[in-house]
Amino acid sequence: MSPLVAITRWLESQDLDMQLEIAGFATFLMFGDDDVLSLGESGRLEFLHRWLNEPDLVSPGGRALTFQMHFDWFVEDRMSDDGWKRTEDLMRKNLNEAKRDRKFAAARKAQRMLDLLPARKECWNHVLKSWNALTATYLTHEALTSWTAAETRRA
Repeated sequence: MSPLVAITRWLESQDLDMQLEIAGFATFLMFGDDDVLSLGESGRLEFLHRWLNEPDLVSPGGRALTFQMHFDWFVEDRMSDDGWKRTEDLMRKNLNEAKRDRKFAAARKAQRMLDLLPARKECWNHVLKSWNALTATYLTHEALTSWTAAETRRA
């Protein structure tokens, strides 16, 4: 199985909320331009899926490494205590600002996000475990080298 197919299958194995969050961060880190960021959550997921699976784009191994590098960087920050603390602080700030500005819908949303933070952290723990399993099999240096060599022989 190619590294891009493995990444795509891994992404699709996550629940939809996690797929959307992963796609949002991945497209921001990898592309960061206004055209991609203006697509909305489902649009960014579709864009990422097309980018991972487009047969006419060059360097499938390079795309796999690009995704892996950006996702590893993101996960390292996301899963640290400091990363979760920054997320919690941001949610509290949003909640306080919404209350101060009497934006009740925004305040309810911020409070709900704050309440769901422990469950979200647990979901990310599962994502990280499955990502680590993927990188230990299909995305090792040896696996990528072997796959690239096989592709070169076929061409």
